[in-house]
Amino acid sequence: MSSHQPPVTEQIDDPESGWTWFLSLASMIVFTVTVVAVAVLFFAFEDMEIEDKVIDVPAREVMSLREEQNGLLDVYETYSVIPMGGTPEDAETRIRIPIEQAMEVQVAESMPDRADRTGVDRSSEVALLDDDPTNMPEAERR
Repeated sequence: MSSHQPPVTEQIDDPESGWTWFLSLASMIVFTVTVVAVAVLFFAFEDMEIEDKVIDVPAREVMSLREEQNGLLDVYETYSVIPMGGTPEDAETRIRIPIEQAMEVQVAESMPDRADRTGVDRSSEVALLDDDPTNMPEAERR
């Protein structure tokens, strides 16, 4: 019994170079794109985390402080002031009033002072200036 094999007419040990080159280049391109995409995602997330944890933290603290201070402008409250070089026993108690009321008080206090200092009520001066022909533009005087 002899086993007879047909003769081999083509080469079977080397693969085709065209497919090998194509597969190698395609694999390198896919690998490079994957590495670049991962790097871009990493640095984008890193920048977002730095912004959230480092840059925005002082801004949030300032915003909360501003909200707290704005809230104090709208309420009545008492507080103590210790004079320079004094002790807590020397503290003076003061009252904080809402800002709107403080502005009204300030305007009310400043208006009588203005008339008292000059001795003249200046509220009618605006009406007098409107009637004065020297204050009109030349085109209107003719």
